[in-house]
Amino acid sequence: FLSFYLLQLIIYITMGGDLDLSDPAILETWNQVANSKGAINWMVLHYVDGKTTIGVKASGTGGLSELAQVFEDDQVMYGFLRVGAEDRKAVTSTRCKSAMITWIGNGVGIMKKAKVGPQREEIISHLNGIQFFLAASEKQDIDMMHMASELLRSGGAHKPTHYIFGPSQEVALTDIGSNFKTYV
Repeated sequence: FLSFYLLQLIIYITMGGDLDLSDPAILETWNQVANSKGAINWMVLHYVDGKTTIGVKASGTGGLSELAQVFEDDQVMYGFLRVGAEDRKAVTSTRCKSAMITWIGNGVGIMKKAKVGPQREEIISHLNGIQFFLAASEKQDIDMMHMASELLRSGGAHKPTHYIFGPSQEVALTDIGSNFKTYV
């Protein structure tokens, strides 16, 4: 019996390190997403050739709801989202977190699924500053309340009062409140 991680290590050693991340649009778009003052707040990467060449599938300004619409049931894709963390007290301060959503659609075959872990790590090492990770295989897995709970749980001592996932897409920490554990 091999553990999941041992299997991923074996696959990485024998097949890993083979992604083509040379498309300059990847870093250009990532820099736009990571820029706290920029309009572009998400992007999705996909396998251009279905195997090893990664490219930008889409990007936009509509936040999490727009990003989630791009995911396809028969694909492995990687979504990136800038999430605002606002502290709305006497003075409003805003800082940003970068989230990565690893999408493995329900129609993806077992061999493609086996490669996701090592290839995901290659993508992470190519892009700087990702603070939050989520794995999803169904659109309902991509939920603002769940993501806010996870961000809150992984944050430091200075907690924001709101997380902003895009235009008209925010979660107040008071919405999580005493039900915090039910969302995690």
